[in-house]
Amino acid sequence: MATSHLKIDGILGLIMMRLKDDNFLKWRYQFELVLEGYDIFGHFDGLSIAPLKFTILDEEAVTSVLTAAYRAWVKIVKALLSLLITTLSNDAIKFVISCKKTHEARMNSKDQYAMVSCARINHLKTELQTAQKGSDSIENFLLRLKHIRDHLAIAGVSVSDDDMMIVVIPRLQI
Repeated sequence: MATSHLKIDGILGLIMMRLKDDNFLKWRYQFELVLEGYDIFGHFDGLSIAPLKFTILDEEAVTSVLTAAYRAWVKIVKALLSLLITTLSNDAIKFVISCKKTHEARMNSKDQYAMVSCARINHLKTELQTAQKGSDSIENFLLRLKHIRDHLAIAGVSVSDDDMMIVVIPRLQI
């Protein structure tokens, strides 16, 4: 992958929010879309594999000389790790402080902010089932339900369209 430093530097201006306790879903959506758009998400999902680290002299010997491809790959990894860190709040940085690779930092962030406990899942399910439209507009009510559904999806709980209809239709006062 030919990723220049200029390209990586330019990405930071596209990521407008810092990861905090209450915005993981929005942050992840924005961060991943930008990285996928620049074709560098492989470093974050673990699919980008490091090239050969050392120069091979012959069939049986390896030297301690790093290959140019490996050195370039490490530069990209460090630049992307720096990019990730700049998008974290001060509280979020503590979860990635010891990470050496972008994939590891992403997993630590995800573990901290996306893995929802059983109690949180039950709370979200209850919130979905008991949500009332009240004085909200239909649009705001539906957005609130979508937000709950999105958080359940992050936790690995799928809410079908049919289940959403069961929740929504009786609560709409038309």
